[in-house]
Amino acid sequence: MLTPLLLAAALQATATAPQTPAQPAQAGQPPAPAANQAMPGTQPTPADKPLQGADAPAGPPSAAEAAQPTPRPDPAKLPVEAQFARYDANGDGALDKAEYASWLTALRNAKDADFKPEKPEAKAWIDRSFIGADANRDDRISREEMIRFLTPTAG
Repeated sequence: MLTPLLLAAALQATATAPQTPAQPAQAGQPPAPAANQAMPGTQPTPADKPLQGADAPAGPPSAAEAAQPTPRPDPAKLPVEAQFARYDANGDGALDKAEYASWLTALRNAKDADFKPEKPEAKAWIDRSFIGADANRDDRISREEMIRFLTPTAG
C-alpha cells in the first residue's frame, strides 16, 4: 500500500508545470525565469525520465527475496540484553554468583511468590544453575555465556 502512494507522490513531484510566460522585470530587478525553465547552473530534468538510485520508489520484492524467511531475533538475547546490566551490580560486564543468584531469584519469584532463596534446596538449585551457565569455569557469567545457557540446543 505504501509503494503506490510513494509512486503517486513521485509522479506528482516530477510532473511538468504548465507553461507560463516569464514575469516582466520590475525596475532594478533581473527578469524572473519562466516556470518551466531551469535555474542557471542546473540541468532541466524531463518528467518522463525514470527515477534512479535512492530516488526510485521501492518496487515489490523479487520472488527470491519474498521466499526468504524474515529473520527473527534470538529469543534468549531479548531478556539478556534487557536485564543483564540491571543485575550486573558492579558493572564489570559479567555476573558473579551473588549477582546471578539475585537475577535467578527475581525470575523465580515472578512465577512463584513463595520461593525462598535461603532454603537449602533453593541454594542447591541456584548453584547447579550457575555451574551450568559458567561455560569457561571462571566463576563469572558473561552475556554470551548467559545467551548460550538460555538457548536450547537441538538434539
